[in-house]
Order: sequence, then C-alpha cells, then structure tokens
Amino acid sequence: MQKFYTLLLFLLMVPALSWAQQEEPAEAVTQTDSIVSPWKYAGAATMSFSNVGLSNWAGGGNNSISIGSLLDGKMTRETDKSTWETFLNAALGVARVGGKESIFKKTDDQILLGTQYGLKFSKKWSLASSLDLRTQFAPGYTYTINADGQEVEDMLISKFFAPGYLNANLGIQYSNKVFSITFSPLTGKTTFVFEDSLSNAGAFGVKPGEKVRFEFGNNINAKLELNVAENVTFKTGLNLFTNYETLGNTDVNWETLLVFKVNKFINASFGTQLIYDDDILIEQTDGNFEKKIQFKHVLNLNFGYKFSK
Repeated sequence: MQKFYTLLLFLLMVPALSWAQQEEPAEAVTQTDSIVSPWKYAGAATMSFSNVGLSNWAGGGNNSISIGSLLDGKMTRETDKSTWETFLNAALGVARVGGKESIFKKTDDQILLGTQYGLKFSKKWSLASSLDLRTQFAPGYTYTINADGQEVEDMLISKFFAPGYLNANLGIQYSNKVFSITFSPLTGKTTFVFEDSLSNAGAFGVKPGEKVRFEFGNNINAKLELNVAENVTFKTGLNLFTNYETLGNTDVNWETLLVFKVNKFINASFGTQLIYDDDILIEQTDGNFEKKIQFKHVLNLNFGYKFSK
C-alpha cells in the first residue's frame, strides 16, 4: 500500500505545481466586461422502458417488462498550458420476463467517476495524471428454482464496493479533437471487496479474508469520439492494465456506445462492453470456475434530456 499512497500523493501534486505556473493574472474585470467561465460541460440523463403483454397468444412467448436509466456527463477546462476533465457515468437497469410470479433481475449496473489532469508540453502532447473509481449500485445474485417451481435469488456474487476499483495513473498523453491515447507506466490499481462472504471466498482476486488488494503496473487508455453521420455519434474506450508482477496477463475493459438522435428528447442507443480480468473466475454450467471473457450489449430507446455549455 505504501507504493499506492506515494503515487497518489504525486498525482495530487501535479495539478498544484501546474497551477503555480498559470498565465499572468488578467487585468481587473470592469463592470462592462462579461465573465466567461473556462469550464464546459455536456451530458445526458435518460430513461428507457419496454413492455410486452401477451394473452392467448398462439405464437407463444412471455410477458416482459424492462426499465433502465443512464446519467452520462463531463466537465472540461482547457487553457494553453493544461486540460482538466471530470466525468461521471452511472447506469442501472432491471427486467422481468414472465408474469407476476417472476422476479426482476439486473440487466445493467455501473458507477464510474473519474478525473484527469494534463500539463501540456506541446499542442497535442501532455503529462497526464488521473484517478477513476468504478463500482455498482445493487447486489448481484445467481438464481435457482425453489420447491414451488418459482425462481428465487440464490447466492450473492457482487454488491456495492464488492468489487470496487480505484485506479491512479501517471503517464504521457496524445490527443486531438476526436482521439486520445494515454500510456501510464506508473499505475496503481486497488481492488475493494467490502463484503465478508465474498472477501472470505477470495473473490475478485483478493486473498481470502482480506478486503483490499493493491497492484502496481502499467496502463494504456485509448478513447475515440466522433460524429459518424448527422444525429449519429459513436464513442469507444479501451483500457489495458498489466501488473508488473505478472507480465503477460493483461486486464481488458473495452466499451462502445452508438447513439441515434431522434429529436431533443428521444434517442436510441446501442452499447457493448467486453471485460477480461485474470483475477475473476466465472462459474460454468458444470459448476467449475474458469477465466472467461465477459460480454454484454444493451439496446435502448431512451427518453431524456441532453445538456451542454
């Protein structure tokens, strides 16, 4: 943990040192001058809902209800010498397939909060430091069928901060208007498992009985965001982390989002996420636990509001 706190302290010093080098103070603002904030923000808050109801339907099928919500926003500040971006992405979705005897299950669940500061030494290159925190809102379970033939929650497999991930990075970044890539040879990854049953089982790579695990390695983070057509935007992010103690084992997190804007309040989105983590074992149908690629996709018709400045 000493390496982590040393790295974290250095990351916090980078903005402070750069602020000391800010441009000369501007002349006093007169009453006729307008004050323009250097911060820009953009984002969206959306809700999605779908329902299928069947009665005497010869073709077969099941009733279903699904509800989802998404909050995605960022604030940016850019000067001739530095850039600073803070972002939040939060999503939660549930669905029920069947009648009232069925239960709602999670279909989407994420909290991602982060900040990145870049100290420019050319137009497109900068020294970058960042912190990001990732976890989830609600518990996750496996499911089983009880004696009455009803599906019920079985075993707890995750919950809020079980797991949680805190990443601290220091490296070099290249960026232009639509693309950025950051290589961080100094990266601290901390895994939290604040749930006794999961901690005792050694879930998510922690030692059995422990609730925190620290890894020191390198990180590559690439982002692309562009307008592919009128009212159609695409963004993707690829994150690769390698622990210096286990070189050759790389954790992968790759996310994409394609948004089709219908009007100011309605849009459709299709998102994917691929995860491979060498420390996470997935239970198979035969009861064994194996390292596997995790993948999900989410297709939504969203009702919400976009904001920007």
